[in-house]
Amino acid sequence: MANKMMMTPKGSANWVKVFQPDTKYQPEGEYSMKLVVREDLAEDLCGQLDSLTDAIYAKSLKDNPRLKTKLTKRTPYEQVLDDEGNETGEIEFKFKTKARITAKDGSTYTNKVAVFDAKAKPITEQLNIGNGSIMKVGFEPVPYMMQSTKEASVSLRLKSTQLIDLVEYGASSPFGEEEGYTFEESSKPSEVAEESSSDFSNEEDEEDF
Repeated sequence: MANKMMMTPKGSANWVKVFQPDTKYQPEGEYSMKLVVREDLAEDLCGQLDSLTDAIYAKSLKDNPRLKTKLTKRTPYEQVLDDEGNETGEIEFKFKTKARITAKDGSTYTNKVAVFDAKAKPITEQLNIGNGSIMKVGFEPVPYMMQSTKEASVSLRLKSTQLIDLVEYGASSPFGEEEGYTFEESSKPSEVAEESSSDFSNEEDEEDF
């Protein structure tokens, strides 16, 4: 049975990989991103994730009472700290999902992340989403108990994102303009996941996140 999909408030995104998966550490490829949300806006979501963590902790103890003195809980989010180690009033969530999934029967299929704009329309071309872009995230919470560390927690499986305010990354030029060769972008289309519908609302009129 699939877990209920959840959605974050909007926040500041970091290290966004939603168009091309990272294969450096995961041969099958992995999409991932981090989202920093103001603590007061994240309070309800944190409460829901805490309840899921409590539930998997209780179930794990029921299934194996011998874990009582060893099992611990780990929250699926972290307080953001400044350089002096003080809390900033922000919460960081980390999301990821595999780009290629292997089913129990051994078959594999390709997994992609759906990306929508502020008006909840699919983004069909690859963008350079830099740190500080304002986004929301749709994700599947997956409770688990890690045998190796004896931790009960919830992983946040990345499913979809809404890009509300784009901050592009890329090299900036130290040169001024000169007469001469001008580079033109290719019109070759990118292969990006398209979705016919979105759970995100129209974000044309935004409040401060």
